[in-house]
Amino acid sequence: MLLLLGATDLTGCAATIPPGRYGVNDFDIEGNDRVDEAAIKACLATHERERAGFTLGPSEDPECGVPPFDETRIPLKLWAWPWTDWPLYDEAVFTRDIDRIERFYRARGFYQARVADVQQEKHDDDREIELHVTVEEHEPVLVQSIDLEGVKDLEPDTRRRVERAQRLEIDKPFDEALYDQSKQAIRAALRESSYAEAEVDGSVVLDPNARFGRVQYRVKPGQRYRFGKVQISGQEDLSPTPIWGAASVEENTPFRPSVLDDAKRAIYELGPFASVDVVEVPRKNEPVIDILIKVVPGRRFRFGIGAGLQVGNDVTYFTSYVSSDVNYWDLHLLGKIEHRDFLGGMRRLSIEDRPRLIFVEPFPRTPKPQLGNLLLIEFRQPAFAESRTSLVLTGRWDLGPDPYGGGFFRSDLVAGIGPERSFFRGKISWSTTLNLNLFIPHGADANEPYPAYYATYIQHAITLDLRNDPRSPRRGAYFGLNVQHAGYFLPSDWDYVRVVPEARGYIPLPLGMVLAGRLRIGVMEITSSAIRVPAVDQYGYRERLRELGPLRNRLREGGSNSVRGYNSNTVGDVTQVANRLDSGGTRSWETSLELRIPVTASIGAVLFIDAGDVSREKRFRLNQPQMTLGFGLRYKTIVGPIRFDVGFAPPGLQSIGRDERQRTGFNTAGDEVPFPESHFFGAPGAWHFTIGEAF
Repeated sequence: MLLLLGATDLTGCAATIPPGRYGVNDFDIEGNDRVDEAAIKACLATHERERAGFTLGPSEDPECGVPPFDETRIPLKLWAWPWTDWPLYDEAVFTRDIDRIERFYRARGFYQARVADVQQEKHDDDREIELHVTVEEHEPVLVQSIDLEGVKDLEPDTRRRVERAQRLEIDKPFDEALYDQSKQAIRAALRESSYAEAEVDGSVVLDPNARFGRVQYRVKPGQRYRFGKVQISGQEDLSPTPIWGAASVEENTPFRPSVLDDAKRAIYELGPFASVDVVEVPRKNEPVIDILIKVVPGRRFRFGIGAGLQVGNDVTYFTSYVSSDVNYWDLHLLGKIEHRDFLGGMRRLSIEDRPRLIFVEPFPRTPKPQLGNLLLIEFRQPAFAESRTSLVLTGRWDLGPDPYGGGFFRSDLVAGIGPERSFFRGKISWSTTLNLNLFIPHGADANEPYPAYYATYIQHAITLDLRNDPRSPRRGAYFGLNVQHAGYFLPSDWDYVRVVPEARGYIPLPLGMVLAGRLRIGVMEITSSAIRVPAVDQYGYRERLRELGPLRNRLREGGSNSVRGYNSNTVGDVTQVANRLDSGGTRSWETSLELRIPVTASIGAVLFIDAGDVSREKRFRLNQPQMTLGFGLRYKTIVGPIRFDVGFAPPGLQSIGRDERQRTGFNTAGDEVPFPESHFFGAPGAWHFTIGEAF
């Protein structure tokens, strides 16, 4: 009876075709060698029934009349679910769609293109129809010349900016969409040069038979404008002072839309506002534009509770986010409160607490868990020293087993204070923080390897982000530099300098693929240490602590965001005593090359090559590449891609010549044993499950 009811429900949910009508089961366009079929169909009213499957190529669906029109896509159609709606065939609509196809081609410069054949296959039994359209593209009209009128009297920089804004190219097909975009881009370039009321029109002379076209733009720059008065509305009882400061729009300075875009971003980043709008108000009979900033306050006090699972990298929660892979995973509760106008002045206070059940093993192994806690505090003071600089105070108390492989229980406290600022619409970010790290082991176990220690250091971080999308970059570059210097004139158990530069690049490829690369090096120069080494230093823990620096700030590699053929922090020189890992070095280098392949709009695959080394010697060992080869899967979510990677470490690619790595292991009896290398199904390698791209 239950099975019968289930079948009845499924039948009732099945989509049906009304009597006397036909449902479009398939709609194909053939002969479109130079134009993307999906781009054509985006402008048509007739559509086929949706099917499960995926498309190899760009993940974004094309929009009607929006370039590019020549993307390469390979759709793989599998099946249609019974409940999927049937698009109904309408002969009058389909006839107009035939005209739309020819009009689409003319808009792309193919003025001799035509629909050569139309086939309709009707299946009267199930009232389905299949449509097949064949087009003949012929040769397009090419752009022979491009003239710009009205730019001779412009400043050289403005003239060059206008010329670069033009989207059409000589000897390339004329395209109406690119022509319209060019006019808009030229006007935007003029406005950025203070010609706020610039006008741009043009004309095109086409000869479809000779297949050439002449394009002419007529530019009327008008007067150069300057900023006038700035007014603020909608802030309610919030202080307007931080808004003035974040906007940084100065009266009588040259008008530029980018200044307003930057002002909008900076005001929104203050935190208390649900929306921010910047309105231009031109004055009559005067080349001045007044500015009206409209804000809508949001909730100032927020709180929440929840639960979560953390797997993979560990974020330090400072103004410069420095992440590293860790060896544990946890289940945790989460409580957070945030006030976005704390004590007035749009000061922001955030307190977050995470009681945790911690498993000191790679996910998802489940040895005996340990209880721990993570407390995070952040306070932000806007307009510190100058209008767009914030003073940030942070605190972090991590109670639990050492995440870098020690397995022993400890408290790790870090407090920091310092300014941060962004420049050039957020492309450059800078911060300098004074930090104090207290490390306190718990318990009086004689086998406890590390003493309590402290390190006071200043950290400078600067990044230049030229990527088109930081979350899912397809093109561009990213550069970062992180510098720490501890001790010397600051109280600390070490005097050291740590420098870590990094570069990333992204190159778009056909079928929506992306080639991504990264290079990172690290140098840590320790000149002195107050750590005392006892007469009996079993396994050399104290000596390494003295020579390699505090556990949190050592150079390490290996894991989901590093050399993926190795478990976290196990690349290069490593010592393992039973289940305690003592990793890190003073010289490191790492490089990665990754081919990112979109499979569907939500699913992707990657092929990667990682290599790197961490040395306890004061030299870079390029002959110890520890190269890994691997593949991975990605599933896109609003918080970043869920990522599964498998990396293999072929024995012949780990060292060139003699293996110089110090990879030492000791068992529980104190006997020296081979270092326990990681394996994946019997092969040297490792697997990783986490969230977010590797870089």
